[in-house]
Amino acid sequence: MSVLLFYSFEVLVVVGFLLLAVRSESIKKWLAQGVLLASLAAVLFFSGASLDGNVTVAITGGFGLTFGLTVISRLVFVLINVFGVLICLYAGKDRQEKGLYFSYLLWLIAFSNLAVVSKDFVSFIFSWGATLVLLYLFLGLGSYRNATKAFTIVGMADFSLMLGICLYVASTGTIAMPEGSAMKLTLDSPLHWLAFGSMLIGALSKAGCGPFHTWIPQSAETASMSVMAILPASLDKLLGIYLLGRMCVDYFALNQLAMSLLLVIGSLTILFAVMMALIQHDLRKLLSFHAVSQVGYMVLGFGTGTALGVVGGLFHMVNNVIYKSGLFLVGGAVGQKRNTYELEKLGGLAVYMPLTFIATIVFALSISGVPPFNGFASKWILYQAIFTGLANASSFFVSFLYVFALVAAMFGSALTLASFVKFVHAVFLGQDTHSGKKPVGEISPSMYVPLLVLAIFCIILGALPQKFLSFAVTPWLAQEVVYTGSWSSSFALIFLSLGLICGVLLWYVGPLKKSVREDVAFTGGETSDLHTTFPATEFYKTVEEIPAVNKVLRFLKLEVFDLYNVVRGFMNVAAYLLFIFVDRSIYAITNAVGYCVLGASWALRKLHTGVLDLYIAWSLIGLIALFFLLMRS
Repeated sequence: MSVLLFYSFEVLVVVGFLLLAVRSESIKKWLAQGVLLASLAAVLFFSGASLDGNVTVAITGGFGLTFGLTVISRLVFVLINVFGVLICLYAGKDRQEKGLYFSYLLWLIAFSNLAVVSKDFVSFIFSWGATLVLLYLFLGLGSYRNATKAFTIVGMADFSLMLGICLYVASTGTIAMPEGSAMKLTLDSPLHWLAFGSMLIGALSKAGCGPFHTWIPQSAETASMSVMAILPASLDKLLGIYLLGRMCVDYFALNQLAMSLLLVIGSLTILFAVMMALIQHDLRKLLSFHAVSQVGYMVLGFGTGTALGVVGGLFHMVNNVIYKSGLFLVGGAVGQKRNTYELEKLGGLAVYMPLTFIATIVFALSISGVPPFNGFASKWILYQAIFTGLANASSFFVSFLYVFALVAAMFGSALTLASFVKFVHAVFLGQDTHSGKKPVGEISPSMYVPLLVLAIFCIILGALPQKFLSFAVTPWLAQEVVYTGSWSSSFALIFLSLGLICGVLLWYVGPLKKSVREDVAFTGGETSDLHTTFPATEFYKTVEEIPAVNKVLRFLKLEVFDLYNVVRGFMNVAAYLLFIFVDRSIYAITNAVGYCVLGASWALRKLHTGVLDLYIAWSLIGLIALFFLLMRS
């Protein structure tokens, strides 16, 4: 474990500081790439052996910080370093990916690593807080206003997390992060509920779940796409869902009320976020809202209260960070080539960027839950978990919640597919709005290699989900995981691949001359200069016109539940009340004292007449008064 800490934390932090002295951007990138590869190699080589031992770093007075790995933390540990390598390879083309970018990247990976190997709450809080600072610094490269909003929302949630941890430590009497069911808190007292709720806010905010998500779409408008890929799309999801998983499995024994709360949060997050994504015309905001909606599936899985739901939630976490990071990287590639992210100004890029297009198709089908890709594999497990929970429901209300969660999950997948039909058509298959201009080419190998690697991961995890889960997830759970449904992803992949191969062969064995005759549309013999187009941004315009949907969308656009706006409004009200009841009161008291002093000085001035006899008379009166006082004492 000490070797892992050296390569995955200490080396990254030190090299991050050394990069500050390097002026060449290319040298910065490849130095960062080298140490990230070394960290990944150490993680892959030593993480298996580190499951059996912990390392304690002595601080003072017999107090020390403990580090180690569990099955679930090893999974997150590996993913953090994999994404660090891929994002570093991709980055460097955007103007924001200069200067301090690679130092920030190394520090972010280092403290994310430290968070998942921490086995005590002190080191965990420290590393968790460091990632918040780096979130602010990364987003500040694009806009400090958006960075401030993100820092406010996530920072308040992190404060809530610290409060919850303090209450949890007070209840258990130890700062050690428990493993298994030995120290689970039952939610049978207000103190335990407060600890659970406070920690839940921190976990959901980190993962970007509603209603703590509003900083993500706004930050996407100014941040580099590689920043969006490494933070809200991958590392924040990994850390937030990792903490939520530890809470549901190791820290608390959830009752039906807690599970129902998670079901409601997950279902509403899916529905509202995917509806907002469907109406977006900006590529960045569309991807951002989908990053939020996918968190709902993970939270919903934990809310089922079954081992199958926990497995599905964690598996969907892995799948989501793969295809969602890939989609943000695709967005960055498109933005680099076209210098715009407006869907109506894009189109026809499939011809010029075939590798990017192929990767995008894989990502789009994966996030939409289309078999045999990884998104379907994890959603299929979640559907089974919902049915298992429904079969064991204790009341009609609980049964209704499970049915609502199932409808939300399936409806969300349908809207996600519709949204990415719009996305793919607008960017790659639609009419080229830049026709006549210099055609673009494929992105550089350093940019498309990460895309292809992530696309391959989507296919492998979709074809072999049980192999992955039996090694990386299910050993963490004490209870047996029972799959109620049957689906052979490997056979589905084989048959679909055979169908694709047959289609390609039929294309090639057909006529060699595959020409297409183009002609103008016949309009009664009249010539017309009008051109018919079908912009993707108008695909689902009628959805907004449905009365019920329109009201929901109008309400969501108002951002009534935007935590940042709520906090700002509360602070404005508090400032006004303080101004009225404190500032004005102090002002009134100050004026009153001033007028009293002026009145007293006026009276004293009147007594000073300049007549000696009057002064002597007052002196005698004073002496007589003093004499009587002394005589009485």
